[in-house]
Amino acid sequence: MVTLNLGAAVIHSLAEIEYCTVGVPFLYNDLTTEDMRRNLDWLDAEMVDIDNEKLGFSFRAYLVKIAGQNVLVDACNGNHKNRPTALWQHQLDRTDFMDALKAAGVTPSDIDVVVCTHLHCDHVGWLTRLSDSEWVPTFPNARHVFSGKEFQFFQQKMETEGSAAANHGSFEDSVLPVTRSCRFDLVESDAVLIDEPAGSVRLMPSPGHSIDHVSVAISSQGQEAIVCGDAVHHPIQLDMPLMPMRADYDPKLAAQSRLSLLNHCADTGAWLLAGHFCKYPFALIERHQDVFRIKNRLSIGDKHGLD
Repeated sequence: MVTLNLGAAVIHSLAEIEYCTVGVPFLYNDLTTEDMRRNLDWLDAEMVDIDNEKLGFSFRAYLVKIAGQNVLVDACNGNHKNRPTALWQHQLDRTDFMDALKAAGVTPSDIDVVVCTHLHCDHVGWLTRLSDSEWVPTFPNARHVFSGKEFQFFQQKMETEGSAAANHGSFEDSVLPVTRSCRFDLVESDAVLIDEPAGSVRLMPSPGHSIDHVSVAISSQGQEAIVCGDAVHHPIQLDMPLMPMRADYDPKLAAQSRLSLLNHCADTGAWLLAGHFCKYPFALIERHQDVFRIKNRLSIGDKHGLD
């Protein structure tokens, strides 16, 4: 596990799948072989596999220990979910996520706040677990925080189009059980979740990938880290920040959000915490001509996971 000390805060990366590869069309419709080749001077063959037309990928959440509270940002895929239309998480059965939580010295009951950058199926899965054939909250004592606009969008989608249409069924089996059993808050996309002398946690609007996608900014003692959710999926988007991801709800708005986020990190020195960046859970960003590069990172030593 890689850990970032950020002032008085500590941030742990929680890998559900630390390394796997996905086909280029899984992420991008517009990425060419030449684009991939152009980036081999800074992205290795595990990140960009031209021969097999694949990209390195991960599924990761973050645990933030700040001001005496344990804050979980995002919740990956989850186990035992029935996902025939999302095969990468269909009936997944892995211990990695819970093992990482334990290694960070925290149990599910110790989580005080859970916040999701958005409600797509690979960011809400561990909100619930299967118990006696029922989906129950994994973090029973936590305050669960969702964008109100995002929640209402998918609630309406499920009601009008059916469960499978609302993120492959994840709204029904991973989100709604939490709202029935735990404290939850529907908030604006710029809400402040924690504001203490030791540090703060606040939401930053970054819409486009989903209707009200947010990033989560952690600040302590003059330092900042931003969990970006799906505002950036793969490091190659640093070279092509306007390139859309195939599932973006509003590709132009997503590109604007991504560019704003990368400019902010390059200008302020804020750490970029991108849950899908395999090997690089914590990265510092710098400008490179008119695009961006990773200038420093806390890296994963040994890769593991599924391919």
